[in-house]
Amino acid sequence: MEIVIVIVGAGIGGLSAALALAIAGHSVQILESSSTLAEIGAGVQLTPNATRYFWKWGLGPELIEHAVLPESFNILSLNNGNLIGAVDFTNFTQQYGAPYIVIHRADIHRILYEHCVKAGAKLRLGSKVVNYSIEDGELQLSGGQEMSADLIVACDGIHSLARGFLNPGLGGEDGMQKTGWAAYRKMVPVSALKRDELTEYLAREQNGNCWVGEGKLMMAYLVKGATILNLVLSHRDDVDTTSWGPEKYGKEIRKLFADVGDVPRRLLKLSNPGAVNYPVGQVRRLERWRSWSGKMVLMGDAAHAMAFYLSMGVSMAVEDAEALAECLRMGEERGEGLGKVMGVFEGVRKGRAESVRDASMHAGDVLQVSGEEKKERDRWIGRDGVVEGGMERQGEGEEEFWKKGLRYGIADRRIREWCYGYDVAEEVKRAW
Repeated sequence: MEIVIVIVGAGIGGLSAALALAIAGHSVQILESSSTLAEIGAGVQLTPNATRYFWKWGLGPELIEHAVLPESFNILSLNNGNLIGAVDFTNFTQQYGAPYIVIHRADIHRILYEHCVKAGAKLRLGSKVVNYSIEDGELQLSGGQEMSADLIVACDGIHSLARGFLNPGLGGEDGMQKTGWAAYRKMVPVSALKRDELTEYLAREQNGNCWVGEGKLMMAYLVKGATILNLVLSHRDDVDTTSWGPEKYGKEIRKLFADVGDVPRRLLKLSNPGAVNYPVGQVRRLERWRSWSGKMVLMGDAAHAMAFYLSMGVSMAVEDAEALAECLRMGEERGEGLGKVMGVFEGVRKGRAESVRDASMHAGDVLQVSGEEKKERDRWIGRDGVVEGGMERQGEGEEEFWKKGLRYGIADRRIREWCYGYDVAEEVKRAW
């Protein structure tokens, strides 16, 4: 049965939801507050639990054309460059049913939009929502126009207005929580990498690399058809950069990373002038994601924005999209109303998203530990989550297993299984 759905927000999460729901046969309209359709930012890492659904929705060939498929993820010492551990990505398609890819945000955004149009979804730009009637499935735009739908899906991002209507006092900035970390972002032209004998291997091997230090790290990965190396420089969120220009950014970054090894230092020298600093925030734990009538629901960053240290933020929004489409399909099969359907959706997604959010924050802390804790972390990374006597097993009902020891997600086999091996469609079926 076709239902009328309005999606608020045309970011990656909103377009993923629009595509999944339009493919399922629903009438989908997307409202975007901006007057242009554009995704800002640099690269985004898409894990197999997300790419699995992109392939299902038909995006695979175009993603492969524009993405980089790293063969490994290497964790190294920021000070001396010694390899601490490496994760082989080449078997991910066989193991998880889809690859791990890195793609520029603008590319994935454009590809998603084109597929939404083909599936019949309609986009309306310059449509800023200013008010919701959450139990009635109604909203009001800034120009005064009122709209209604069978279901409103709020994908309005980290500073979500909709979140505050479902959770009073937690809309916009009030729903955000500081993590204590921030990240400078810079770019290095691959042409510059290739000309330098110290860095040319980074262009040739196309792997992900993360140099970890005390209270800081440098992450590097290729985007834009392997023409740009994206640098993410994590650091403590203890400086106000709002008045900084390119010269000040350069001076402070060089000062912060003065004690690093040869390759990270060279990358900073080769990088383009200037930088951008992003405080790393996350959404607070919410009481609910949906209205009691089931006519309005949150998803994506509006519900569970998280730190980037597990590279799972975008992937969780894609999981949300598939879960929502599957909940509606199964609700129709069983003759259930939207109140029941959205209750199942929230039950499946909320706990999973909160756990991954907390694990992402833990991962960031682990990567940037100091002193003797570095040795324990390096042991965990070096053995890929395998404990003495073999890989440990997750006990029935065990929670927060990822906190056991100083273990880092991507370099821990058990956490990878939990993140990448998760099948959201199967979880929805079990919940019914």
